[in-house]
Amino acid sequence: MSNVSKEMVDAVRMARWEEWERMAKQLPRGHHILSVELLRINRNETAVVLTVVHDHRLVQYELRADDKGGNPRPVISRQHLPGGCHEPGFEKLMPHLAGFITKDASASGDGSVTANSVAIGDPPPKEPPAPGAVALGTSLLTTTFNLGEQAVGSDTPA
Repeated sequence: MSNVSKEMVDAVRMARWEEWERMAKQLPRGHHILSVELLRINRNETAVVLTVVHDHRLVQYELRADDKGGNPRPVISRQHLPGGCHEPGFEKLMPHLAGFITKDASASGDGSVTANSVAIGDPPPKEPPAPGAVALGTSLLTTTFNLGEQAVGSDTPA
């Protein structure tokens, strides 16, 4: 097994993002899904990352959920938060919003590559998801990490 640094993974991720930006400009006007990534982040957490084109503009949404894909919540990059959210203690000022905001994902810090290095975290920034993205992400998470794991783990012959 070779050692892959966080910098190497980031370079691949940024090259992929640049290619998607090029594609976004060439696609017909409208909405297009470029990528759907389903990940198990750790034993108790799953994620879906949707890379979408909206009228030639590349957007990425991320939802985090529990181990079975339930209770999804959006991950929103800091630059997309309302102004008051940048201040310490904003959770006390806006409790209804704080429940939907989670910290950006990052590598483990020891230089090793984790599932978080695949598509999660910044860059690219994660934007507040549209209701349709939340519905799609929720459906994919629960289908994959609840129903899908039961089907794949089934001992009955196909």
